[in-house]
Amino acid sequence: MKVTHIDDSGSVCIEHKGMNVWVDVWEEDDDIRVEWNQYIFFLDNPIDLEIKEFQENEDNALEAFGLATDYYIQHKQ
Repeated sequence: MKVTHIDDSGSVCIEHKGMNVWVDVWEEDDDIRVEWNQYIFFLDNPIDLEIKEFQENEDNALEAFGLATDYYIQHKQ
């Protein structure tokens, strides 16, 4: 799992085994907040189902959120 880039809104793209998932990162009340960018999944779309399964795995979430937070802190303007 690795960070590929951050967009202008602070969303961080994480690449894992050829799949890209996005993590929203922002500051609120002097804390860094993170959440998955995608929360609507089309059940007839295999890519959406793969992302959904990935995001539901707690280990993936912990790793992706940690990478996104570190990247955001290092690259925020």
